[in-house]
Amino acid sequence: MPMKKRYGKRYSKRVLVRNARQNAQTPASSLQSNTTSTLRTTTSNLSTSLKRASLPSHKKITKRIKLDITSTSANSYSNSNIPMDGYTILQNQVLFTLMCKANCEGCGNRWNGTINIKKREGLFTILSFQCSSCPNNITIETSPKVVASNRRDINVRSQIGGHLCGIRYAGLVKLMGAMNLPSPIQDERYSKWDKNLLISIKSFSNRSMRKAVEEAATAANGRELMVSGDGFWQTRGFQSRHGAAALLSCNTTPKVLDIETCSKTCNVCMGALAIKNSNPAQYNDIIRSHKCEKNYKKSSGTIESGAVLKMFQRSVSNYNIYYTKYGGDRDSKTFAALSDTPPYPRII
Repeated sequence: MPMKKRYGKRYSKRVLVRNARQNAQTPASSLQSNTTSTLRTTTSNLSTSLKRASLPSHKKITKRIKLDITSTSANSYSNSNIPMDGYTILQNQVLFTLMCKANCEGCGNRWNGTINIKKREGLFTILSFQCSSCPNNITIETSPKVVASNRRDINVRSQIGGHLCGIRYAGLVKLMGAMNLPSPIQDERYSKWDKNLLISIKSFSNRSMRKAVEEAATAANGRELMVSGDGFWQTRGFQSRHGAAALLSCNTTPKVLDIETCSKTCNVCMGALAIKNSNPAQYNDIIRSHKCEKNYKKSSGTIESGAVLKMFQRSVSNYNIYYTKYGGDRDSKTFAALSDTPPYPRII
């Protein structure tokens, strides 16, 4: 450290001498600009140093305090530019190096121990830090629990992300492997949690769409709205067995007002066909007890028009709203379907 300080002083003197020579040959206006720039840089560096000093990792190293995210005051994070509810991918070697620069809470010596995984559940882990000089052991959990649930936040987010990206469980396994991260939760638990996740997603989407409808009504200053719509299928062409359509508001910021999914098949019904002849009683029990996913019998090419018409027909019962104007694709059959089957009496 003394050698670094002396070197830093000599370097600072050389910089000052060089700046003085340049300033002697520089006009006053330029000198004033350089001085202002230097002051801004100094202030910026000081602000950055203060932010770094307020981070939990800095406190853990310098003050030898235990990192406890549950009891740390929110005020200590006010100057930090890191979102405290977010995640940072950190290599284990970097974490070990950081620990080796800290002092043990038990013996006060520089920490030099081992890091072990005490428990792992998908991307969530409980890490154990054991000091080699004393019995002191510290454990941290890498993700908090979801409110009113035993599930971990990081696992729920990864599962939602898998659906949003269209890769689901198999894709998540490949992604985690490529990133050298722990594997996601087991496939059986993933499928089980999917059902519970669907309930929450539906509840949230319904609240979001209801709010969007009220915003559109406020912008239109009435209960008659202009909407736009479009359909999409699971596979290309008009042979797909599954499709959906959505209605959006035509405000400055369009938002989804309603969605409708159409399925021409049911996976449970198709799977039960394997035992229809060998075990008719069990087949009948499965058919009676399950909720059939098949809700569309017409051709795949009419899924968009059929779904939009259904959303028009339920707008009054769901939102007390009338969709009186519609904008869609030129090649769509939707407008013809709405004209041939008017969803509202006495409204064209």
